[in-house]
Amino acid sequence: MNVLRKLKSAGPDAAVLAVFLVCVLVVALIYFNPGFTRYSSAVYPFFILQPDDVQEESIPNYAGVRRTYTFTIPETNTATTTGARLMVYLRHTIARYDIEGSDLHNDLAEDETPHIGQTPGNYWISIPMRPIYGGKTVRIVLTPVYDSVRDVEPTFMVITKDALLTMMELPKDRLILSLGLLSAIAGLFLMLMVFAMPLPMAEKRRLFYLGSVTVTAGLWKLCGLPSVPLLFEYWCGQKVLWYIGAVSYILMMILSLRLLTVMNGRQENPLGKSCIFASAALGFVILLLQMLGLVELHQTLIWFGLGISALHLVSLFGQKPGRTELLWQLPFFLTLGIDLLIYFITGSMRSAPAFLLWCTLNLFVRGFSFIREAILRERLLRIKEEELRDARIKTMMNQIRPHFIFNTLSSIYVLCMDNPGQAMQVIQDFTEYLRANFTALTATEPITFSDELRHTKAYVAVESLRYTDKLRVDYDTKHTAFRLPPLTLQPLVENAIKHCLGKGIGPEHITVRTWAEKTGAFISVEDDGPGFDPNGKDDEQHVGIKNVRQRLQLMCGGTLEIQSGSPRGTVITIFIPTQGGSGRQ
Repeated sequence: MNVLRKLKSAGPDAAVLAVFLVCVLVVALIYFNPGFTRYSSAVYPFFILQPDDVQEESIPNYAGVRRTYTFTIPETNTATTTGARLMVYLRHTIARYDIEGSDLHNDLAEDETPHIGQTPGNYWISIPMRPIYGGKTVRIVLTPVYDSVRDVEPTFMVITKDALLTMMELPKDRLILSLGLLSAIAGLFLMLMVFAMPLPMAEKRRLFYLGSVTVTAGLWKLCGLPSVPLLFEYWCGQKVLWYIGAVSYILMMILSLRLLTVMNGRQENPLGKSCIFASAALGFVILLLQMLGLVELHQTLIWFGLGISALHLVSLFGQKPGRTELLWQLPFFLTLGIDLLIYFITGSMRSAPAFLLWCTLNLFVRGFSFIREAILRERLLRIKEEELRDARIKTMMNQIRPHFIFNTLSSIYVLCMDNPGQAMQVIQDFTEYLRANFTALTATEPITFSDELRHTKAYVAVESLRYTDKLRVDYDTKHTAFRLPPLTLQPLVENAIKHCLGKGIGPEHITVRTWAEKTGAFISVEDDGPGFDPNGKDDEQHVGIKNVRQRLQLMCGGTLEIQSGSPRGTVITIFIPTQGGSGRQ
């Protein structure tokens, strides 16, 4: 059993470690062997094809320029061998081409092709070099869509597609490719764990949004790599990848803001919620206007990022941020800013790994620490529930005393003959006392003070039959708007009676008072009976008080203090904090 318990407790940690090792293995394989075996081919000689002529003309739309590149296909085996292609990578540029003696061709995009917005995205054009094309003229017309790519000079390569992918592009992209796959896989795993693990809703939100931010960050970076659209050409179209990357960027910024508002585990502030709705509405409007052709997503992304960054700051300082929020916010924008700066300078994501490095590190360090904390918290909660159940059972067993029940029934029997009216009242009080005792055995939530006071008064009324003129209990309970565990007040009053009048010491005066302060509710039970040592050995009196103290702590975070005088007088004070919900005003 001990071995099984240890294996069960080590299960989550082992699962996290296994996923981490698998991710590291995948990354290592991609990084050190970026080519895919089924695409690997013998070393193929390739060359850069230089244009014979470049003509540039001004146009009234797009970036204002259109360039026509003219090539003569060499009559060599290298250029016209089976599988050779004229390949060129384009970013936000519309391409058209024709080969001498053939119709006008268009691989992926041309002016008349319907698409969302002006940009065709980032893609490769691929012109097959067949033997019959040797010595013929190829004309490629390129129209940059935006000013940011107006002056980009494309590189025209004659090479096989497999060799281009495995020998040139994947090795260059291996760092970002491996980090992007790691982020996407690990983030998706974290999101799936949310549905598989029995966690509180607050923990599920933190883990889900942390995983979703990491997934979208990985997709955004992957879709910006030249090797990814070349790889996806084997299965699907290329230009959709740019739109996936752009949408992933928008979702990443919105989800990051959402994660910021739930990261501390506290109640969300209204300002943070407003920022979430504003960011989601802004993203929706931008995408809608893009589909209607009223805005260009490429030109809008930077302004969207700045707007969401401002909402991050508003949400952050609107909730008095702690270290948890700051350690998320500052590295997020620092690494993101560095990568975007590198992208704008170089035009490529290949040299911008800072943001993905931070996302991956944050996911494994912070994300799985969230899981570990949640599991430990769940274990402690189960232990507390077991302790609470044991405390309730012990208290209940202490309350069920055969001698008390027999004495009460005997008193009722006598009253039925001498005073039937009083007998009916005692039966009613005794019934109320027993009902409250048995209800407390299954209670899992605090009850109102009014219910506990009614239970106490019923018990005092029954005991007054035995101690006529020897017992006086006064109640100064103006403050009743709070909750407490069942069987909290009544056992304390019972202890005072039992250890004074039950031992032949009397008469006894007990005072029950309640009052409220800013921090919570207070109850005091004061008697003039014999004092006792609160630190003495665990006799029956100490066991009862210990059970009350334990249930106060477990169910509402309350405390119990004892001040016992010598030789007489004891004051027991109970405090129930407002924050726990039980002592709420």
